[in-house]
Amino acid sequence: MNRILDGLNVLELGSGSVAASIAGVVLADAGARVIKVEPPDGDRLRVDNPSGFLVWNRGKDSTIADLRTADGQDRLRDLARGADVVIEGFAPGVTDQWDVGADTLRSINPALVHLSITGFGKTGPYAALKSYDSLVAAKAGLWARGSWGHRDGPIMFPVPWASFGAAMQSVAGIIGALLVREKTGRGQALDSTLVAGLDPIDYFVSTIVQLMAKKGEAASGDSRSLTGASRFGVLLATRDGRFIQTSTMLPHQGRALCEVAGIGEVVAKDPRFGGLPSFANPEDAQEWEDLLMEAFRAKDLDHWLPLLQASPDIAFEVAVTSEEGLDHPQIVHNGDVITVDDPRLGEVREIGPVGHFSQTPIVIERSAPELGSATEGFGAHDFPKGGREAPPHPFAGITVVEFGYFYAMPYATAMLAALGARVIKIEDGKGDPHRNSFGPEVASTKTTAGKESVSIDLKSAEGRAIAQSIIAKADVFLTGFRSGVADKMGLGYDELRELNPRLLYVHAAGYGTDGPYANRALYAQAAQSVAGSFGRQVGYWTDPAQSDGFSVLELQAVVMPHLNQLVDGDSNAALTLLAALSLGLYHQQRTGEGQFLGTSMIGGNAWAYSDDFCSYAGKPRTPLCDSEYYGTSALDRLYEAAGDSWVALTVRSDAEFAALCNAMGLEADDRFSTAPKRTEHDDDLVDLLGKAFAEKPAAEWESTLSAARVGCVEVNLLGQPVFTSFDPVLRETGLTVTVEHPVYGEIVRTAPPVSFSETPGRVAPPCVRGQHNRSILSELGYSDGDVTKFEELDVITAPA
Repeated sequence: MNRILDGLNVLELGSGSVAASIAGVVLADAGARVIKVEPPDGDRLRVDNPSGFLVWNRGKDSTIADLRTADGQDRLRDLARGADVVIEGFAPGVTDQWDVGADTLRSINPALVHLSITGFGKTGPYAALKSYDSLVAAKAGLWARGSWGHRDGPIMFPVPWASFGAAMQSVAGIIGALLVREKTGRGQALDSTLVAGLDPIDYFVSTIVQLMAKKGEAASGDSRSLTGASRFGVLLATRDGRFIQTSTMLPHQGRALCEVAGIGEVVAKDPRFGGLPSFANPEDAQEWEDLLMEAFRAKDLDHWLPLLQASPDIAFEVAVTSEEGLDHPQIVHNGDVITVDDPRLGEVREIGPVGHFSQTPIVIERSAPELGSATEGFGAHDFPKGGREAPPHPFAGITVVEFGYFYAMPYATAMLAALGARVIKIEDGKGDPHRNSFGPEVASTKTTAGKESVSIDLKSAEGRAIAQSIIAKADVFLTGFRSGVADKMGLGYDELRELNPRLLYVHAAGYGTDGPYANRALYAQAAQSVAGSFGRQVGYWTDPAQSDGFSVLELQAVVMPHLNQLVDGDSNAALTLLAALSLGLYHQQRTGEGQFLGTSMIGGNAWAYSDDFCSYAGKPRTPLCDSEYYGTSALDRLYEAAGDSWVALTVRSDAEFAALCNAMGLEADDRFSTAPKRTEHDDDLVDLLGKAFAEKPAAEWESTLSAARVGCVEVNLLGQPVFTSFDPVLRETGLTVTVEHPVYGEIVRTAPPVSFSETPGRVAPPCVRGQHNRSILSELGYSDGDVTKFEELDVITAPA
């Protein structure tokens, strides 16, 4: 079987690192031999997150090496001699102290690509913070839910978004470095961070808060307050207590939902609703939502489901758990759920591959390894000889043509552009609707960064000819539209494959290329629902028993405020697509062969929830937050500190708990002497720690406990967008940069998601629609006169 990464040797180290595990499994799925280096008592995830360990380590081998000992260090150095890639998930400086850091291993093997994953990088005051998902999210402001939360203070959601994002970005970084190595023969040192892994979740608000600050207005990270006169996502409740997440990004989708609800005629006659899903004021928006709520609450899910399914313009999904998502008809059809036989547990249903490749399919056959099961190291193999100059950026020289709107697919290519690819966005005369979703060229600040835009009428023969000429010279073509749309524009797979046989053709759809849901509209909130976001983020309140007998008013007052989720449906899909796209490019750039790659938003979201998106006999329950979202336990929780401040605490081991008690001056208590006892007396421990934390401000606790190597941070209550936009430490450590926005001037954004020791990423501003019409057509041989004529004929549309 032809597998993309056949012959590639990967070492993965970092006990308890979710990010390293996920990055490693993506490479293992694609054919690399991945040896997981574990301490004598095994990777901490084997106990802390057994389902995650099972899924994130399938197809790998396990070897034991105590890196705190000379023998273990010698073992690792010996393995590194035959490795192509090392993925390291330790805290900054740890492996250097053991003499097995990047510099040491690369001196042994100059062809080695060494990637280190940390929380906030290796320099600056945040580098010393524990790289746990809850802590990074708290410090970055992700738990600050603003004025629309159901209570005061921050809210925790127990999903490893930071690690998942960093993992997928790391895969792309590794592939980029390997492509550079094909040219130069040299490896390099790479760094990725959990805080960069969180950046895709901030879709547009960081731009808004900066524009507000420029106007002298108070910057707020609360996206609900910034979009209060819109209803792009409406959550509905049926009579039997089931929840339906709808997404209405476009007017015809909102009208279709009204027709199904039986309020179409009422809405059509009322001028206040003429622009739905956008309204003149929040009051009109709320009244429209109230009409929908009253209609859906009147009947059970069994009544509504066939009506909704019969209308393909309605983007919706029913709230489910991750395990229930395994049985979604389109998930099953796509092959996004597979069955792997585990020697101990039997059949395990779990997430499928990151992408579906026509010529190099990903086949997953082995479950996670037993501890120490590897009987041999890497076999001898040749490294690339190189001899050519290094490119300026990892993906420099690769041209990607994008045909799609909104966020999921376009942000994946924006991240690839930040790693050096040339991305050309094809738009019509009106442009991507995302450009104006939240103000002129606001939402598109991130999705068009580093790209070129050409504005073409693909309904005209001349426009199709121009687009095909661009794609004929490209390496990749991506479309995010539903099946059939690109074909109607002369951009179907068969037509473009004949034009450019080496083309990697990517269909990054909502539901997939074909199947029972393929022709349905889909957006972020509904996409994440398939993967189980409701069960994972707000599971307590989706139980029908919690809303039994409630009126619509009672639902809105009591239950709905508890169901405000973090919207991750687009960001999860973008990150998974980035990893799949990079794998496809690796195959194409090395072989010159093209192929079809299919991905879906629902599959990408299932990857983000993959530690619970699985089922097997005896599966333990995934920890969920309490009903008020303070945390999953006393030792993974938010606590209020003195002075209206909050801390996030994460303690993972007995040693860390002992250090916590010592640093806080807590006396020994037999109730908490062992992990099982702490679980048994969790409420008592919450009370004890709550009283202690209330005695000092959060900043003081962060300083004291971090110095004792205990995971504790002051919760950022201003929100992630404000943190990204204005935090001085991020600027000083290079985690954020500035660009010149073509409309709004200087804007702060995150740096490229992975840093490279030799071929850095690329920082470039966003583009406006049609900005590069003339330069791109000039490359194709058209004169200025030709372009002017095309503009007169509306074949192309000049930029505004």
